[in-house]
Amino acid sequence: MTKTSFRQLVRARNRLVGTFVKTASHQTVEVLGTTGLDFIVIDAEHAPFSQNALDTCLLAARATQLPALVRIADTEPATILQALDMGATGLLVPHAKTVAGIHAVLACTQYRRGSRGFSNSSRAGQYGTTPMLQLVDSSDQEVAVVFQIEDREAVEAIETLAAMEEVDGFLIGRADLAMSYGVFDAAHPEVYAAAVLVCKACAAANKPVGMFLADASELEHWVQLGVSLFVMGSDQALLRAQANAMASKVRSA
Repeated sequence: MTKTSFRQLVRARNRLVGTFVKTASHQTVEVLGTTGLDFIVIDAEHAPFSQNALDTCLLAARATQLPALVRIADTEPATILQALDMGATGLLVPHAKTVAGIHAVLACTQYRRGSRGFSNSSRAGQYGTTPMLQLVDSSDQEVAVVFQIEDREAVEAIETLAAMEEVDGFLIGRADLAMSYGVFDAAHPEVYAAAVLVCKACAAANKPVGMFLADASELEHWVQLGVSLFVMGSDQALLRAQANAMASKVRSA
């Protein structure tokens, strides 16, 4: 039986839940791999991930069979190539704004239809043991690329962006949307309206759409609006919440 890839699950709009990993620790990834999460996002944009730390965290994700997206710090071809060669399941790409920009990123992730440099000597190629054609086929079919909608420019072009068949999905980032709209409040009505507009455009195009949520309090609302991919909190937030709950319970006993 052929195993369903994470990319296929995303494209099928299955309800999936993951969390950000902001601590550059492979043990944290291993622990998350023992939970019921569907995936993690290693935050190489906002957290202090060296190349070595990213490498070991992706090794831990592979070891626990936990799909791992890397939120890349930039869209340079070398940045994209290294994350994928280290064995990332795919990418979360910040600040997607234009068709041309999205195409440029996608080209770096594909062999046949793009410009991804080939080497099977990395983890992705099982250190030289995966034949060229097999690696080309599996990578082109399985690498998932999700683009973040977090700029006013992207919201205004969302119908065009959502119609791009090559895109696996979008993820709404309300914090940066608030910055882009100049309202500096992720809960501002203008940000909410923008997020709803993105959801409706993606639903009309049958395009998967995701959302970052700090916790589950808004979950049902966004499910009703068609969101299927959820990044909830982070390893840091989960640790803090559990520690606070434990301390509070002991003190109130």
